[in-house]
Amino acid sequence: MPGNAFIKFTADSGTIPGESLQKGHTGKDGWIEIGDWSWDIEAETSFLKGTGAAVGKPTPGTLSFSHYYDKSSPVIMKMIVQGTHFKTAQIDMCKQTGSGTPEIYFQMVAAEVFITKVSSKGGEDGAVNQDVEMVFKSVKFGYKRQTNDGKLGATVVFAWNIAEMTTDAPKCALTI
Repeated sequence: MPGNAFIKFTADSGTIPGESLQKGHTGKDGWIEIGDWSWDIEAETSFLKGTGAAVGKPTPGTLSFSHYYDKSSPVIMKMIVQGTHFKTAQIDMCKQTGSGTPEIYFQMVAAEVFITKVSSKGGEDGAVNQDVEMVFKSVKFGYKRQTNDGKLGATVVFAWNIAEMTTDAPKCALTI
């Protein structure tokens, strides 16, 4: 069964090929099926300074994802070894809405993406997995809630230019 989470990397030379077979997210269009992903933002906190609770400047964590080793894996490793970056990385999360094919309800687009860690591991089942971590200079999230009739609602957006500490990310274009 096709997965519901995908990532696509765009470099100066175009998208890197993946191996996804899901309609709308095929490997020939650069889509890689992912098992999971994670990203966080953290701010320093203090209850001991001044007049009470305080929160400092937000700090982005690394974006990490896991996937089965595929033809994108050597390209990802090459990017970290060469110290070069991807123009963008895009994560799409899909769900069934009754339309016949899964629809994108969550999208994350990051710009100026640098791979910071790659781990490959094999298991007794014969599968080889790759865990990847990355940082980026700006990011934009789009989310559509599912309404009572099963359709997706309007997109709610969050954008952050990390380099400039603003809530704008012009290099990150959402398609949902």
